[in-house]
Amino acid sequence: MAVDPRLELPIPAYRGRSLGNLASTLWSLQFLAGPGPPLPPLEARLDPFEGRPPAGSVVLVLLDGLGWNALGAAAERSPDGTGSRWIEHARPITSVFPTTTTVALTSLLSGAAPAQHGVVGHRVFLPRFGTVVELLRMSPLGVRPAEALVGPDWAPEMISAVPTIFRRGARGVVLSRDRFEGSGFSRTIYDGATFVPYSTGSDLALALAETLSCPEPPPLVVVYRDDLDVVQHVRGTRLDLIDLELERMGHILSFVARHVPPRVAQRTTLIVTGDHGQVPIAADRQLSVDREPSILEHLSRPPSGDRRAAYLSARPGHLAHLREAVAARLPPGGRIVDLPEAVESGLFGPPPFHPELSERLGDLLVLFPSPGGVSYSVPGARSRPRRMISAHGGLEAEELIVPLVSGALAELSGDRAETPHQPRHPPSSAVP
Repeated sequence: MAVDPRLELPIPAYRGRSLGNLASTLWSLQFLAGPGPPLPPLEARLDPFEGRPPAGSVVLVLLDGLGWNALGAAAERSPDGTGSRWIEHARPITSVFPTTTTVALTSLLSGAAPAQHGVVGHRVFLPRFGTVVELLRMSPLGVRPAEALVGPDWAPEMISAVPTIFRRGARGVVLSRDRFEGSGFSRTIYDGATFVPYSTGSDLALALAETLSCPEPPPLVVVYRDDLDVVQHVRGTRLDLIDLELERMGHILSFVARHVPPRVAQRTTLIVTGDHGQVPIAADRQLSVDREPSILEHLSRPPSGDRRAAYLSARPGHLAHLREAVAARLPPGGRIVDLPEAVESGLFGPPPFHPELSERLGDLLVLFPSPGGVSYSVPGARSRPRRMISAHGGLEAEELIVPLVSGALAELSGDRAETPHQPRHPPSSAVP
């Protein structure tokens, strides 16, 4: 992770130490013809396969909300737990920017940086529809029904300009929550893969064991699990919660390792990573744009991006006034960055840029130090049933640095009867 001297902000390690580079490595394992993803593969020292083809299937587990620091803290608290076992096989890499699920998952499964695929936030202005869209719901901001934009002519390339590694020919299966099946965002990031829904942790364990026990198991299995992220949003970044969720995932993987043929458990490569970590937020430290007339009068559209990394677009001739109004409410440590300068610095990744990138972003990037952030509620919208007390999206180390854990399924699951527990990598706390 480098710090840009002009912006004085950390830049995700798109050259070989980020989630997008992991996708390029996974694509290259299947020896496919044709052009590959735009980002290069992982650096050689981070390659889980050490330049060799895998002996069996690769299972990529994405634990939403798992940051590097959280995994390290769990390992220290529970010397005999899942976190301790995983940290011995882990290296830190970076997520992408913003550090939020929609952006990170698109990069993870396309091998592209945000500037290339165009998914640049939880909320994104899409010129095609002329509105700010909540991508997980695929509906305009303030429109209550989900999937309002997904009609007969809707296509994934309307959201992301870069095809997934599955659409490029990589064969794979995705296991994700049944409530996400068929959604516009799932169709975007999993385009070309076989989708296998699950409802509970037990259902996930059975589905993964069945997938790997097929006569010809798929070469790549992607598992998405969001429990840790969901509980941290409403309960905070409590270490006991992180311990609990890691142990739950450890039990699921242990079940799988015991219920597949022993040879499969030994030959299957398990990779565990996260899309971001989380930081605390406080209700009284938020800039509520919808309650700030001095800011609203200069905006051409509602803020987009994320709570911890907001994009503001000024009305013609109002940019200086907008900057001044925001600066008056900026806390110590907060930043206002011109978005063209942020793009030029590489914060969103290298070119070739999405053709709508500048329109999707707007004029100003606003970053608040934790526990602060920027919020915007549509007039008349219902409030959340539970107050959010932690979040992500920014550039603090807890948000940006995530683990890359790799090893045989048999050893990382804790099923050591068949495979001695010997770390592939020594523990490391080095930041990319």
